[in-house]
Amino acid sequence: MSDEHSRADLVAKLLHPKSIAIVGASNDPVKLSGRPVDYLRRFGYTGRILPINRGRETVQGLPAYPSLADAPAEIDLAMVMLPAAEVAECLRDCQRHGVSVAIVAAAGFAEASAKGAELQAELQAVVRETGVRVLGPNCLGAISVAERAVPTFTSALDEDMRLRSGPIGFVSQSGAFGSFIFSAAQRTGIGFTHYLNTGNEADLSVAEVLDALLDTADTKVLLAYLEGVTDGRRLLEVARRANELDKPILAVKVGSSAAGARAAQSHTASLAGADTVFDGAARQFGIVRLSGMDPLLDAARLFAAGRRARGNRLSTLSLSGGAGVLMADAAAAHGIDVPVWDEQWQQAMAEVIPPFGSARNPIDLTATLISDPPMLRRSLRIAVTHPDTDLIAVLLGNADRGAEQLVDAIEEAYQATDRPFVVVWTGGNGRPAELLAERGIPCYSDPGRAAAALGALVEYGRRPPVSTPCRPTDVDSAAARAVVASARAAGQRVLDEYTASQLIAAYGIPRAEYRVVAGPDAAVAAAAELAGPVAVKLRSSKVPHKSDIGGVRLGLTTAAEVWAAAEQVLRAEPSGELLVQRMAEPGTELILGIQRDPAFGPVVLAGFGGVLAELLADSKVAVAPIDARTATDLLCSLRGAALFDGVRGGQPVDLDAVADALARLSWLAHDLADDLVSLDVNPLVVGAGGAIAVDCLAELG
Repeated sequence: MSDEHSRADLVAKLLHPKSIAIVGASNDPVKLSGRPVDYLRRFGYTGRILPINRGRETVQGLPAYPSLADAPAEIDLAMVMLPAAEVAECLRDCQRHGVSVAIVAAAGFAEASAKGAELQAELQAVVRETGVRVLGPNCLGAISVAERAVPTFTSALDEDMRLRSGPIGFVSQSGAFGSFIFSAAQRTGIGFTHYLNTGNEADLSVAEVLDALLDTADTKVLLAYLEGVTDGRRLLEVARRANELDKPILAVKVGSSAAGARAAQSHTASLAGADTVFDGAARQFGIVRLSGMDPLLDAARLFAAGRRARGNRLSTLSLSGGAGVLMADAAAAHGIDVPVWDEQWQQAMAEVIPPFGSARNPIDLTATLISDPPMLRRSLRIAVTHPDTDLIAVLLGNADRGAEQLVDAIEEAYQATDRPFVVVWTGGNGRPAELLAERGIPCYSDPGRAAAALGALVEYGRRPPVSTPCRPTDVDSAAARAVVASARAAGQRVLDEYTASQLIAAYGIPRAEYRVVAGPDAAVAAAAELAGPVAVKLRSSKVPHKSDIGGVRLGLTTAAEVWAAAEQVLRAEPSGELLVQRMAEPGTELILGIQRDPAFGPVVLAGFGGVLAELLADSKVAVAPIDARTATDLLCSLRGAALFDGVRGGQPVDLDAVADALARLSWLAHDLADDLVSLDVNPLVVGAGGAIAVDCLAELG
C-alpha cells in the first residue's frame, strides 16, 4: 500500500472510525477492559459499538458477539483488550474479517521482559504478514474529540470531564503522562481534535500518526511528547510537510544519552549526544521544542489562536508599572523587544491614560483602570493601530468586579487585529481567564509564561524554509569509496589522519599539504619541499590521538628541529610512519564532524575546536545533507559566533568557506552513510582568506 493510501486509511479508520469493536470487552465498566465501552457510550459516540466477548450475549447493555466473524457490521477499528499472548492471533482475525486498523492495549511486551520481546517480535511479524496497522502495544488508546470516539481506558475520562474541541492534535509515546497533558489542557480551555498514545510503537510511530493528523482539516497545530525517536527520518519528512502546510509541530523530547564508548576516539561523538542531535534536527526542520508540560501547553494555547508573528516588537499595557517591567524583562529573555514608542504615538496614548501613567512602552495604565474600565478600550484602540507593534500583551490583576467590561474591551481589540495578542490575568477568582478562554483569547497567570509562549511563536515565525540541498558537482564519491575499500581490505576500522584526509579531499574540502615518510632523514627532505614551518606527526591507525603520547611536534623551521622531532615521535610507535605537514596560518580553530545517529542517520556537527572543543562545548548539529545556507545558519547559532567577526581588532573570518566545507562534509556523510561511524576534522583553521583542515580522523562501521 502506498504511503498516501496507508495514511488515508489511518485518517478514516483510526481518527474518524464509524464503527469500533472492543475485543475482550468486559461487562464491568470499572475494569480496564470495560472502560472503552463505558466511555464510548457516556461521551456520546454516534458510531456502532461492537463488544466482542465469548461468554456474554450483552455487555453493558449492548449486544455482544463471540468473535469478530459474528459481528454484523463492517468494522473500522478494533481495540484489542486481550492478554499479550493472545494478541497475534487476534490480529490475524482482524485481517480475515476486514479490520485494517487495531489498537493493542496489553502490556507485557518488549517493555517488560525477554519473553515479552519475543511476543512483540511475533506481533510485528503478523503486522508484516497481514498488513493490519497497529497502534501500540502497551497503549491506552485514542480520543477523537469531535466524533466522541474514545476507544481508551485512560483514567483521565473517569472524572467529570467535558471534552473540548479545538484545532490541536496530540500524539504521545507515554500513555499516562500524555493523559496528564491532555487532561490539564482540557481543564484550562485548550481544545483538541485528537489525542493518541503510541505505546511501544511496534508498528505505528509518532511520526506516522502525526503524518495522518496533518491530513485532518480541523487539525491546525500538532503536539508531540517523545521519550525517544524510533523513526527519525520519517519524523523529519513529516516536519517538512507540516512546514509546507503551516501546521506547527510543538514537541517535548525528554531524556538524553552519553555518546558511548566511541567518545574515546571521536570528539564529535562526545559533542553530538542524542539530545543534541534531536535539538539540531528540530531547529533544522522547523519543529518548536519546548522544555516540559507547562511550556508545551502555554505555547499550544497561543499557537492554537492561528496568528503568526511578523516580528518581535511587543507593546505591553498594564495596570501595574511593576508588572510591565517584569514582562519586559521576561520578553528580553525570550528574544522579544519592548521598544519605546515614538513621540507621536506616545502623545496619542497619553491623551487617554492618567497623566501620572506612562505612554512610553511598557504602557502603565495605573490602578485608575479599576475605577475607569473604559480606559482599557480606549488605550487598546490605539495599541492595535500602532504600526511598529508586532505583538500585544495586556497585564491585569484581580479586578474581578469590572471583569466583564474589561474582557469585552479585550475581545473588541483582539478582533480588531490579526497580531498575536496575550492577556496575563493574575489573582482573583479565575473567572476572567475562563471568559477569555471561551472567546479564544490566550490568557496566562504569569508574565514569564506568556513571554515564553510569545518567544516560541516568534521563533517559529523566523524559521528558515526547509531546504532540499543539491550535491556539489565536483565531489568524487568514487574516490572516497575506494579509500574505504582499501582500508577494509587492510583490516582497518580506525582511519589515520592521512587516510581520513583523503576522504575529505575527495569532497573538495581543503587540507594542509602532507608528505608521508619513513624516518628522520626523509622527514628533513619533505620539510624542505614544503618550505616554511612544518609539523611532524606520527602516522598510525593504532594511535588515534597522537598528541596524547607525544606524537605531534609543531612549528619546526630548521632541518635539525625536524630531524630531532621525527626521531622523538617514532619512539612512541617504532613501526609507524611519519606525516610532515605544512603549518597552517594562525586562525580560529573549529571542529567539523560526522556522526551516525541511530534515529536520524548521518548528521554533521560544527563547533569551536582544537583545545576549545571540550572547554567551550559549543557545538550544533544538523541532519545530512545540508546546503551552504543551512550551514551558515548553524554556524551563526553557535554561542561564540561573535568570534567570526574578529576579536580585538582582528579581521573577520571567511565564514562562507567554513559553510562550504560543512555542506561538503554533509554530502560525504550522506554518501558514505553505511560506512562511516564518525569523522572529525579537528581543527579546521579559518582565517580571512579561507579555511583549511589540519587534522582528520575517521572510524568505519
